[in-house]
Amino acid sequence: MLDEPAAQEALLSSRTPEDPEAPDVRRRSGLELLFRGLEMEIKGRGILCNVSGTVQPGELLAVMGPSGSGKTTLLSALSGRQQVQSGVIKMNGMTLNKQLRRKICYVMQQDIFFSNLTLKDTLMYQAHLKLPSTMRLQEKEKIVTDIVEELDIKKCYNTMIGDDFSRGVSGGERKRANIACELLSDPAVMLLDEPTSGLDSSTAYSLCSTLKSYVEKHRKTVVSSIHQPSSQIYHMFDKLLLMSDGEIAYYGPSSEILEFFASLGLHCSPHYNPADFILDKIKQSSQVRQRIVTAANELRKINSESPLDPGLREESEEKQPNGLGVKKDGQRKVSKYAVKQGESATAFQKDWERKWPASFWMQYRTLTLRNFKQQRAVILSWLNLVQTLTMAIIPGIIWWQIPEVEDQIHPRSGLIYFILLYWAFTPIFHTLTTFPLERPIINKERLSGSYCLSAYYLAKTTSELPLTIIQPFVSITIAFWMAGLNGVAAYFVDLAMITLSSVTAQSIGLFASALFLRIDQSIIFVTIFMLTTLLLGGFYIQQLPFWLTWARYLAFTLYPFHVMLSVEFSNDHTFLCKRNNSAFPYCNMMRNTTNSSDLYIPSSEILAFFNVTLPIWASVLILCLILMAFRLACYLLLRFYRKP
Repeated sequence: MLDEPAAQEALLSSRTPEDPEAPDVRRRSGLELLFRGLEMEIKGRGILCNVSGTVQPGELLAVMGPSGSGKTTLLSALSGRQQVQSGVIKMNGMTLNKQLRRKICYVMQQDIFFSNLTLKDTLMYQAHLKLPSTMRLQEKEKIVTDIVEELDIKKCYNTMIGDDFSRGVSGGERKRANIACELLSDPAVMLLDEPTSGLDSSTAYSLCSTLKSYVEKHRKTVVSSIHQPSSQIYHMFDKLLLMSDGEIAYYGPSSEILEFFASLGLHCSPHYNPADFILDKIKQSSQVRQRIVTAANELRKINSESPLDPGLREESEEKQPNGLGVKKDGQRKVSKYAVKQGESATAFQKDWERKWPASFWMQYRTLTLRNFKQQRAVILSWLNLVQTLTMAIIPGIIWWQIPEVEDQIHPRSGLIYFILLYWAFTPIFHTLTTFPLERPIINKERLSGSYCLSAYYLAKTTSELPLTIIQPFVSITIAFWMAGLNGVAAYFVDLAMITLSSVTAQSIGLFASALFLRIDQSIIFVTIFMLTTLLLGGFYIQQLPFWLTWARYLAFTLYPFHVMLSVEFSNDHTFLCKRNNSAFPYCNMMRNTTNSSDLYIPSSEILAFFNVTLPIWASVLILCLILMAFRLACYLLLRFYRKP
């Protein structure tokens, strides 16, 4: 069984707002975070060197140090996102594992959001992903509104997030929104990477003051890296971990660090910002830095919260699934927060056994709605509308009511090929920016355990279909009837094939986007691919050299083009033969045997002229197979090659 405080906490966390005994949503208290002897080395350079510390519920630990001292690496290691060569990380006495990682939130330095969503949309979508599917909508809304009020961002609740091109929430509000998204899952431990970065002093102080109040109220455990804070912000932290080149230069109460430096003959002037003073000293000569680190190590020999403990790395370790070496417990003192092993540890983690907080259906539905709303403003923008109308009306004017005569067969096929190519180029280039732009957001959410890749990918591939279909529908409707193509049946077949071709092109764009993750490289790949497809697509040349005949079947536009030709030239008595020197044998033969002036070209000869050999069903099947092949290849890239 759990000890009494833990049992009471579990009881409180299970109540809902509708529970008459619990009218308000209660937040879980923090857990003791203990890390010992963390070491990491990259290319021979020590990034973390025997880093240890302890943070208890209700405490704020500031991690300070110059750029490159290992602050972000330490936070990544504590969150379990980055492996260390050796060391121990425990929460309430239990070794960090996948279940316990879900109790940690990591607020990254970059405030990454979807720009076309409001703050309310952003938080509610996050609530659907981070909170259990069994929780009622009213409960989720209650949790969101409580956090919004506590973080003081209610005034911008219905404001668009915005970006560099469209105005939205302010920098300070984005920081608070970033923190709010992570607090929805009610984490026990909060890791913040320079939350005041990029903010002016008053905004930074207001943010830290709000965060301090939240932590004290809910007794959360907080570790935050921070770079040269103001004196007011500096004094908000209970403990300080000063780092220099991966080593601890001081660990202890922030109020005592000036005494520590004074003992080394480094005195801070009155009314001087302590944070500026200690960072100035730690960035001085290597001799000064080494003197500080050596003195800190002497203190760590008697400091139980950050012990030097050089024997830790020499004892036997057993590897855990998260890659952290775990020292076998022996004579160590057990923390008052530690739960008993065995049944009590299992009971303590019972609520966190689900791999994902929300069900697959909830993940898929939420991600679909979010992506649809984000992309709707992009795809259906007024610029795209003008482009679509222009590129439908101009071809309609050029090919206005094409006569059904032999001389106009090739121009008619040209219009079909132009429309087909345009709606292949447009979606393929539109999707090239997908993963390069969305990857930071998706990686952040996946690393926090919000949803599975399959739910995201399925939502991504289906949410944009309605938006992808609308534009070619408008385009083909205008151009088809202005040009006077072959009737209602052909119109619907052309619309279906243009749509299927556009979705196939979108699949190729997604694949290129995931393969390169760089827009410039993706553009080069797609340009080569599409120009080769254009040449092999069956319009510019019908008869390839015999040794290159097989290559035409690699062009995905060949199949919808041949289907559209099949329905356009499906009537035997439609296109009049030329009176002299016809390109079709039937016309020349009949001129010699009959005196009729009105001779019509058989559809079989027209299709043979364009080398249409496959039946319609076969072309549609092959196009569908190409579509699915690129979609599957893109998913496999994201699953195994582009892991977060």
